[in-house]
Amino acid sequence: MKLSVYLKNSKFVTLLFVHLTALVGILSLWKVADTYIFLIFLLVYMLGVYMDIRGVYPIRRILLTLFGFLLSFYFLSFLNLEDLLKPFSHVVLLLLSIKSLEEKRPRDLYQILLLSLFGIAISTVYNLSLSFLLIFLLHSFLGISSLVFLNLYRKVGEKELSWQSYRGYISVSLLFFSLAFSIALPLFFFLPRIQTPLFDLISGRGGLRTGLPDHISLGKVGEIQEDNTVVFRVYGLPQNIGEAYWRAIVFDKYVNNTWIRTREAFYQLPRGQGELVYTLIIEPSFDNIIPALDYPYSIIKIEGMDASPYISTGNLLRINKEINKTIRVVVSSSSVMYIKDNPSRYLDLPSQISPNLQRLARELSKNAKDDMEKLERVREYFSRDYKYSLRLEKYEGDPLDYFLFVSKKGNCEYYASATALLLRMMGIPARVVGGYKGSIWNPFGEYHIITNSMAHVWVEAYINGNWIRVDTTPPYLSPAAQRISSIALVRDYIISFWYSNIIGYSSEKQIRLFTSIGKGIKNELSLENLRKRFLQALYLVALISTFYLILRILLKLRKTPQNLYLNMKSLLIKEGIIEDKDLPEDLLQKCKNKDYYQMVKFIVSLYQRYKYSPYKVYPNEIEEGYRTLKKLRESIRSSYHS
Repeated sequence: MKLSVYLKNSKFVTLLFVHLTALVGILSLWKVADTYIFLIFLLVYMLGVYMDIRGVYPIRRILLTLFGFLLSFYFLSFLNLEDLLKPFSHVVLLLLSIKSLEEKRPRDLYQILLLSLFGIAISTVYNLSLSFLLIFLLHSFLGISSLVFLNLYRKVGEKELSWQSYRGYISVSLLFFSLAFSIALPLFFFLPRIQTPLFDLISGRGGLRTGLPDHISLGKVGEIQEDNTVVFRVYGLPQNIGEAYWRAIVFDKYVNNTWIRTREAFYQLPRGQGELVYTLIIEPSFDNIIPALDYPYSIIKIEGMDASPYISTGNLLRINKEINKTIRVVVSSSSVMYIKDNPSRYLDLPSQISPNLQRLARELSKNAKDDMEKLERVREYFSRDYKYSLRLEKYEGDPLDYFLFVSKKGNCEYYASATALLLRMMGIPARVVGGYKGSIWNPFGEYHIITNSMAHVWVEAYINGNWIRVDTTPPYLSPAAQRISSIALVRDYIISFWYSNIIGYSSEKQIRLFTSIGKGIKNELSLENLRKRFLQALYLVALISTFYLILRILLKLRKTPQNLYLNMKSLLIKEGIIEDKDLPEDLLQKCKNKDYYQMVKFIVSLYQRYKYSPYKVYPNEIEEGYRTLKKLRESIRSSYHS
């Protein structure tokens, strides 16, 4: 049977829409359900689609129902608080695949649509991206269309319908979809919401750690791969912020070629705020680090998570929960470090230090007048023949020895490690600080982007009662950052807008919206504004009326079969020959015995062909019609004078 014949069948079209809706619901569960389970049930569902096309259903319904109950209990036995919804996603896939194998009655089709909706609902918990919005909208349109055609199928049964009928039903589906969207949009903004999502109240703390490492280990071999995964975005700062250092973590002890944190004390945030206030949109890191410009001072507000902020050793901003979803944090930075720490703990040296490194420290500090001169000598030393490299070569012996005296090239971890140890051997307290350096300005949203490729470590030296930043790493611009195009920036702006205004639309934002609406209404109701709005309304009414009159006149002056007929009808009404309520047939009947009957008949025929016939009225015929109308006017007037 040809496809065109299938497409004219009401049952086939209904099945087509239902299956498309169900497949979108199934595909939305990709990476939510276990891969092998997803693929098995997808194949089973496609088998059910094939059976619908052939009209053959070899498996008895009672067997399918029994199998569905047993396997559902099996999947639900894996319920746990760490991953509550995955077993439910397996059950939804199972039931959809079973329903696809049954012979479809209208009730079965309703059940398939409902199960598909459950699948989309589950996937919304796991997918908050902008691309998922397109999937959700597609499912909504297909679901509404399925209900429209299912209602048609229930009423008329399996019947062949015209293409014009199908176009009408598609138009109805589009209308319902538009109405649903227009109703959902204001509900999204105005329905009350809680600050914390429902499933965060019972979710576990599991997940891969994708933030900064909790140690820096030297001696690895190979090429470091860079990527432009966005770590956080920054709003409220000007485009030119100079050489930005985003402080995140501090290491104090060097053991076995590795920098580690040995202890961390927690303090209450200082009162007030620093000189610089800005907003971070932080991507999930599964850590509690809040990176901030040197020097971090306080966390003013947290949106998207119910967490308590604090400041820790090394002047680091923290919260008491893992960041497992996108959050918005308002922070402030100061020109002065709030927690300066005891410098003596940053003089610790490993038990075994390379003799070459000791000799270099003695040479650089020889005859130095003070600590500042020692620091300048270290900076000057690394500015000579050293180069930046992401390729870490094979080495023999101590990795710092190989870096300093053989290869003279490495990444920031090597420069910071060597600098900190040299300063400590010179008697200057020093520590390694990890975070990010630099940013990419997005002109489309006017904010800064910080990516994984900007991860960086530097050193702080304690001199004359102050911690001073020391970055001996040669200037370096990540190739990954250079590859970011304008199209990528536009895409990031759209994603950023999505997270900030849709996903991140919190109860606080809702309250601010209501407050601003209230202030706006109060302001608009003042006497002065009411006068302005009244005058503006008068001007608008006058403008619309003028435009409407001009449009009416222009439309009336157009030479069309309809205007030709209306002009003739006005003439005959004016002369008392016909009445306004008369139809074309009445008009012909009343003019039948008149001398000008043929002229009236010609104009009426043009109008009827234009209005009711598929045949076109040509411009030369319209011109002839207007000439006939002129003759008709003259004929009627002459008949009165004679």
